Amino acid sequence: MPKLPQKSYVQEYAKTKAEGELLVRAACDNSLLTVCVAPHQVYGPRDNLFLPNVLEVAGLGKLRVFGSGNNRICFTFVDNYCHALILGERALYPGSPALGKFYISTDGDTHPDPRGYCVFWQEIDKVISAVGFASLLSKLHLPAWLMMTVGFICDVIGRCTGWKFKLSRFSVKMLIMHRWFKIDAITRDLGYQPLVSFDEGWTDTVAWFKQHWLPTFGANAHGLIGNVAKQTQRKIDIQAGVKSKGKCD
Repeated sequence: MPKLPQKSYVQEYAKTKAEGELLVRAACDNSLLTVCVAPHQVYGPRDNLFLPNVLEVAGLGKLRVFGSGNNRICFTFVDNYCHALILGERALYPGSPALGKFYISTDGDTHPDPRGYCVFWQEIDKVISAVGFASLLSKLHLPAWLMMTVGFICDVIGRCTGWKFKLSRFSVKMLIMHRWFKIDAITRDLGYQPLVSFDEGWTDTVAWFKQHWLPTFGANAHGLIGNVAKQTQRKIDIQAGVKSKGKCD
């Protein structure tokens, strides 16, 4: 893991998360016990951030594999992250080896590769195909340099207009880079092991999206450079204290 704070960040989201982690860890003392427990790429039923945006673009036929398509990733089923948070709370006692430390939870060795990762685009294609959309793997891949350029343009337009785009330099980088983590530390100090395997969690997630998300997919969906999915915008509005016009799923 790189040391924090870094000299620069690709996106404000990453910067504020790093700042929050440092503040929480630094606050740990005899009167306030703290531990940081983060997931990596949470997924699951009712996901309002990750999969709705991917599936929306795929359903419009506008999604392609970015770069080589061989980048590795680890996922965290939402129940596994909740389990990790509970273990983190239980570690808040004087003398705990976890105090003031940072941990990452994932689905661990239940991923297709027992070293704790899967190939991102292969797993995404399984979801896309399972809900009835065309597979991505046989389509032309989009060069990483091209998508980073488009992401930069979207960033500039977004700053000038206030619009929120699915595509940005940050999102492109997340879709082309290797990002997977060992969970040795959280296993050792907190006794964490995933309660739900990746296969089980992925299957449950796909089933939920087929039943609940797919019937709502329609002509008002946006493409790669359109606005974020309506579920994502609703989540943003709730966090910002804006009253939603529609019913939350």
